[in-house]
Amino acid sequence: MKVQSYRTLARFIQKTENFLLGNEVVNNLFWETLSGLVKVPSSSVWAGVIIENGEIKLCAIRTEANYLLISSGKNIYLEHLIQYFKRKKWKLKGVSGPRQGSLFFTKIWLKGIPEQVEGRRDFGIYESPKKISQWRNDSTKQYSIKAVGNNEWPRARLWAFNFACESNPPLNGSALVLMAKKMMKNQSLFFIQSANFETCGMAGFGRETPSYFVINLVYVPVEWRNQKIAQKLILDLVHFTQQEKKKKCILFSDYQEGGNLYQSIGFKMVSKYAERMF
Repeated sequence: MKVQSYRTLARFIQKTENFLLGNEVVNNLFWETLSGLVKVPSSSVWAGVIIENGEIKLCAIRTEANYLLISSGKNIYLEHLIQYFKRKKWKLKGVSGPRQGSLFFTKIWLKGIPEQVEGRRDFGIYESPKKISQWRNDSTKQYSIKAVGNNEWPRARLWAFNFACESNPPLNGSALVLMAKKMMKNQSLFFIQSANFETCGMAGFGRETPSYFVINLVYVPVEWRNQKIAQKLILDLVHFTQQEKKKKCILFSDYQEGGNLYQSIGFKMVSKYAERMF
C-alpha cells in the first residue's frame, strides 16, 4: 500500500477518472472541485491516491485553503493517508466526504480534540428515479418553468440569500448569491410560475458530473409553501434532464427526519455525506 501524488491535476484526473466513476454519485464533488482548481491552478494544492496491488483504493484532494476532500474508501486506506499527512506535518482545517469516512478521518486526525461545531454539516445524497414519478396534483398542473434572466435576477438574488439564512446551520449568503449568479449565466437557474404569472419557487443545476446534474437552490418562499410546488419544480427539472440531456439528477438534503420531500417523489438516498471543521 502506498500514497501516489501527482504533479499536475490533469494527470490526477486522467488516472482517477475510472475509480471516481465507479461510485459517481458519492464522489460527485470531485468534478466540481477539480473544475475549479484546473481553472485557477495553485502549487499548494495536493492531489493523490492510495494504491494497493496496483489498484486505486482512495482519492483525496487538499485544497489551497487546507481543506481535504476524500472519496469513498475503506478506513484502512484513510489511516494510511493520515500517516502520510502527519509525516508531511500538514495542517488541515477540515474534511468532507462520505459520512463514515469523513467521521473516521476526523476522529483519528483530532485525537480527542473537539471539532468545531459551527463547521459540522450532515447531508443525504439523493438520486432521481429512472422513470419520472407520475405524481401530480391538480393544484400544480397550471404551473410552468421559466429560466431566470437579468430581469428576474433581483428576486433570485434575494431568494438565494434567504436560502442561505434559513439553512441550519446558516450558509454563507454571499457565496450562495455568487452561485446563483453563475447558474443564471449558464442558463441553469429556473423559476416556477403560476397560471397568473406569480413567481413561487426557484431551483436549478449548480454543477454536473459525466452522468448527472446536481440540483441546487431549491427554494419556495413562505407564502407558497405546503402546496407541493417544490415537488412540481423538481420533477420538471428531472424530466428535462432525462429528455434533453440524457442524464439523471442528484441533490443534497440536510433534512434528517421522516417525510423527506425528495423521497416522496421517488428519489432514493444513496449515501450520507459529512463535512467537519477542525
